[in-house]
Amino acid sequence: MISEKPVVIKAEHIGKKYIIKHNREASSLPTGKASRIFNALKRQTAEDFWALKDINFEIKQGERVGIIGKNGAGKSTLLKLLSRITEPTEGRIELFGKISAMLEVGTGFNPELTGRENVYLNGAILGMSKTEIASKFDKIVEFSEIGKFIDTPVKRYSSGMYVRLAFAVASHLDPDILIIDEVLAVGDQKFRQKCLDRMNEIAESDKTIICVSHQMNVIRELCGRVMVLQNGELIYDGEPEEGIKLYSGITKQGNPDFFDLGSLTRPAVYSKYPMHLESFEFLNNPARLAGEDPQIRFALVWLSHKNINGIRLRMVIRFNDDSPAGVAVSEALCDTEEGKTYTKIISFDTSCLFPGSYKANLSLFESDSTGTTVYLDYVGEAVFFEVVELKNSKISIHNHSGWGHVRLPGLEVVE
Repeated sequence: MISEKPVVIKAEHIGKKYIIKHNREASSLPTGKASRIFNALKRQTAEDFWALKDINFEIKQGERVGIIGKNGAGKSTLLKLLSRITEPTEGRIELFGKISAMLEVGTGFNPELTGRENVYLNGAILGMSKTEIASKFDKIVEFSEIGKFIDTPVKRYSSGMYVRLAFAVASHLDPDILIIDEVLAVGDQKFRQKCLDRMNEIAESDKTIICVSHQMNVIRELCGRVMVLQNGELIYDGEPEEGIKLYSGITKQGNPDFFDLGSLTRPAVYSKYPMHLESFEFLNNPARLAGEDPQIRFALVWLSHKNINGIRLRMVIRFNDDSPAGVAVSEALCDTEEGKTYTKIISFDTSCLFPGSYKANLSLFESDSTGTTVYLDYVGEAVFFEVVELKNSKISIHNHSGWGHVRLPGLEVVE
């Protein structure tokens, strides 16, 4: 008979309250020099703000739990309570085992010290003994890939080198419970995958991992359970895919397939341009997100303020962490007339993209007689979407340090 794994975290009716202060309106204060001095300390009002309200859950040894939600939902507050950085206002948290938190990679690094000195300093801050750091030092340096510069002051490091060393130290902790907050969003794509592999390695040793991330591909790969927070309340606790769907609906305010482009702010240079993108709507999301269709099919609506021949659409696609993924450009959509609204159904094959979370900038443009691009309208971060691995996919993923990541067709035996 297999014994049930023990509970290592138990949260009961957790609440966290902060006092929010507001400056009073100057017009409501008495006038005059004496009055201004007298009221100098009375210009603020205060209100209670509950960052977390009545949170209850249990986490067992070896579980990998993702916590997701919009900015301000209470995720980081909950992690600070679990890592004992702050105490709850209400309720009780029980922890069983050694706990370490990777909440801000690089906290405690001294720019004047060398990489070697900062490994020892940061390791001590994170709870490692000098002997433990010394025994893991070579592995930390090897993981960071900056061995040649380990005795150089970190103030001379690039941001990528700094992050690699900081994560290398933090990821070689040996806790029973590891808490990580968005640290897998750092560095280039190659290093992010290396970090994710390291987290999976830790998880396979029956450690408990709690992870906060806005990258749904990280949540999918790392976590077997998801908790969704909204306005300080726990609104879902269960299977990752259902939690991700709920989160996507919250972040997109209702219909997750429809994006209102007309109300989005344009850069000033585009504010009076002759086209105006009105909306973008996914037409086949259920099948696509089920891994049954590689195509994104969407309806694009725009308003024309000018007669123009052969306008085209450009999508600049990025990962949610802003690293570039690619550019897709359409053929000529149509000729337009002033004052008319146009709708076009457009398709894009996502087979070239890794599974994960993406966003896209949209622009309408034309090419003049010299071939120069003339922008007609532009909306930054207009559309957000997920790419999932296709069922029965024959695509493979290749990673090479010299030229990045590509997706290649699978090899088929002909004879």
